[in-house]
Amino acid sequence: MNKEVLSLIFLFQIYGQSFCQNGTRPNIVMVMSDAFDGRLTFDPGSKVVQLPYVKYLRELGTTFLNAYTNSPICCPSRAAMWSGQFVHLTQSWNNYKCLDANATTWMDLLEENGYVTKSMGKLDYTSGSHSVSNRVEAWTRDVQFLLRQEGRPVTQLVGNTSTVRIMRKDWENTDKAAQWIHQRAASSHKPFALYLGLNLPHPYKTESLGPPAGGSTFLTSPYWLKKVSSELITVPKWLPVDAMHPVDYYSTFTKNCSGVFTVEEIKNIRAFYYAMCAEADAMLGQVISALRETDLLNNTVVIFTG
Repeated sequence: MNKEVLSLIFLFQIYGQSFCQNGTRPNIVMVMSDAFDGRLTFDPGSKVVQLPYVKYLRELGTTFLNAYTNSPICCPSRAAMWSGQFVHLTQSWNNYKCLDANATTWMDLLEENGYVTKSMGKLDYTSGSHSVSNRVEAWTRDVQFLLRQEGRPVTQLVGNTSTVRIMRKDWENTDKAAQWIHQRAASSHKPFALYLGLNLPHPYKTESLGPPAGGSTFLTSPYWLKKVSSELITVPKWLPVDAMHPVDYYSTFTKNCSGVFTVEEIKNIRAFYYAMCAEADAMLGQVISALRETDLLNNTVVIFTG
């Protein structure tokens, strides 16, 4: 049995004993967002966007201020989380090479230990879900003929002040997660572990530019923009290209952020990003509400991470 993953199970069980009054093992619900700015989860002074459910978890739970990822790349970091192993053990070095489809995860071990388990939404920790070129592109930072640029970051406003559900796939999965919680409450007394993977607030693909464009469109509605205090949005300082760390240069170039952007453009993009965070927060809220409605919240470890 994988000792790294097993230690995670023990952590859940020990932590759960501190608040499960009836002595039962706690349920576990993990909501993982993609590209969520961690500073919004731990800075109580941040008022740039309304995140009531993140605030709720922060005030009633625990915030891990010194947590860090095992890899700065998306899929390898997910492979580490799902397997409980360091990157040098998973040998997942880029978005193409991750875990084998039959790899043992912490969910598998929880199931072996009596938990009912369910995963839905964005997983993205197995090999082959990204292009073969990802093997090369992740580490060829300064090889000009291999560097590829995504579409220039843009914003797109849709709907009106009553348009709530923008990322429909995430909402569909959130609905399924809430329904599953209700079904578990009605049909079984076994502890359960539920994982919900969200794509938000990761930017959308820019469809008009074709497959190579990548995620470069920040999409939201006036409903979510109303949650953002635009007067509090700042413009970050950014070094000249010749003074950047190679990793920052690679990201700046490939994400097509090396051109000229006006202050208004930058603030607009950041406002749309924060609005997308607010929509993700509402999905977290729907899961919390389902736990509250089924009287399971006090017997459940709820984890929000990214």
